[in-house]
Amino acid sequence: MGRKTGFLISKILELLATLILVSLLTFVAFSVIPGDTAQVILGPDASQAQLDALRAELGLDKPLIVQYLNWLLGLFTFNLGKSAAFGVPVSGLIAERLPVTIGMSIIALIFVIGISYPLSILSARRPGKILDQVFSVLGHVLFAIPPFVLSLLSIIAATALFSGFRAGQYYRPEDDFAGFVGCLMLPSFCIALPKIAMTFKYMRSSIIEQSSSEYVKNAKGHGLTDLRIMMRHILPNSNVSAITVISIVLSDILAGSLIVEQVFNLPGLGRLLLAGIARRDFPLLSGMVFYIAFITVLLYFTADILGSIADPRIRLK
Repeated sequence: MGRKTGFLISKILELLATLILVSLLTFVAFSVIPGDTAQVILGPDASQAQLDALRAELGLDKPLIVQYLNWLLGLFTFNLGKSAAFGVPVSGLIAERLPVTIGMSIIALIFVIGISYPLSILSARRPGKILDQVFSVLGHVLFAIPPFVLSLLSIIAATALFSGFRAGQYYRPEDDFAGFVGCLMLPSFCIALPKIAMTFKYMRSSIIEQSSSEYVKNAKGHGLTDLRIMMRHILPNSNVSAITVISIVLSDILAGSLIVEQVFNLPGLGRLLLAGIARRDFPLLSGMVFYIAFITVLLYFTADILGSIADPRIRLK
């Protein structure tokens, strides 16, 4: 078995073990929380016979290990039963709200990469100069402001500048895709701004570190231009740091989108999660918590694989 194959298999096994552990912790957490799913569905006036019948229908009368295995099977087959509060399949609710959260995360990531990468290159080429100092100060300021505060400020500014602006305006992607993307641009930018500052800081440091290495000095000694050295040597060797930082940033973006959705009144996973908490909808909450954790774990798994491709030395550790 080659090193690449062995590394990939070990990472897949780590991923599966982590997901099993996450699922177990999620199930145990929601099992010990006070509350009764049957009571939530039927209401406070339900008789004991009605409650017992519904518990039997939902499998809540079975041993915990059986309930866990049934729930685990439902996770991987996207069949989590019905929401206790909404009365519709949980998987359908999540699928309906997923485009907003995923769309905001993708647009925010594009902002982060598209802005932080060129700024870090410009700043690192002349460290300590005026441009570098301006970018660094702006980065510290933006990094200190939470996304929900930026969201409130942006709504106030947009309302004052544009008479037709209305927070919470939403278009379904299947009805108007351009309108859907447009209504996500401002909230996505609010999520991205602190992450742009974070990515800029790490990328700038990595590029400066690579610029002072021996191979760069040798390349300059051979007469290579600064642009060629940057594109062919410095940036490729900074990719490992970039991949790691972007994976962290993307998980932060996902978490930030859950909050910013509330400020902009967008129908994403964040609003669904809060609705589930308010209504004590355990089937919905347990499914959402696991899938959000799954996406986060998958991001770090992908970062490990991409990092090993960018730097084969990682596979030897």
